[in-house]
Amino acid sequence: MNRISQEKREEGILIKIKAFRDESKQKNLTIWLVFWTFCGIAIGSQLFVKGDDELRAFVFVYLAFWGYFEYVVIKAFKWRKSGEEQFLISEENFHYGRTYNNRGFLKPHRKDLVNAVKVIDEEIGTFAKVFGSSYWVVGGERLAFTVSGKEIPFGMQLTDKEVKQLKENLNKLLG
Repeated sequence: MNRISQEKREEGILIKIKAFRDESKQKNLTIWLVFWTFCGIAIGSQLFVKGDDELRAFVFVYLAFWGYFEYVVIKAFKWRKSGEEQFLISEENFHYGRTYNNRGFLKPHRKDLVNAVKVIDEEIGTFAKVFGSSYWVVGGERLAFTVSGKEIPFGMQLTDKEVKQLKENLNKLLG
């Protein structure tokens, strides 16, 4: 499956990278999300029951962790369903952003301030690398460009072939 597409527009060249999606993993993520949501609601309902203050404190702390992971999984679910990384390259500007259902903001950067795209693969097997490339997290960037000293990673969960293709194409367009 080719996740990278390119089209010429009036404003410049638009490159889109669709989010990686695996149907069996998406089904598992959906099931996990449904059960995680149900468990949080069930445990959270204990806040409204008269009882032990220690139990209420435990439930409150549990719900803080539950809420964080609920947010992470909903974000990943939406990303896998309709997320894209987009570049719009014009004569003077290099725009980059993440969009959902073609809604989002592409941040403009002056083209002359953007350094060449480079591969940023970290060490294989590190916790951060494994966690960032897991299906339920929005992450796993493999490329980056630098603007005014700030590194901006992109290219989530691309294959080696896609990394090479995209890097060469973007560097050529940055020219």
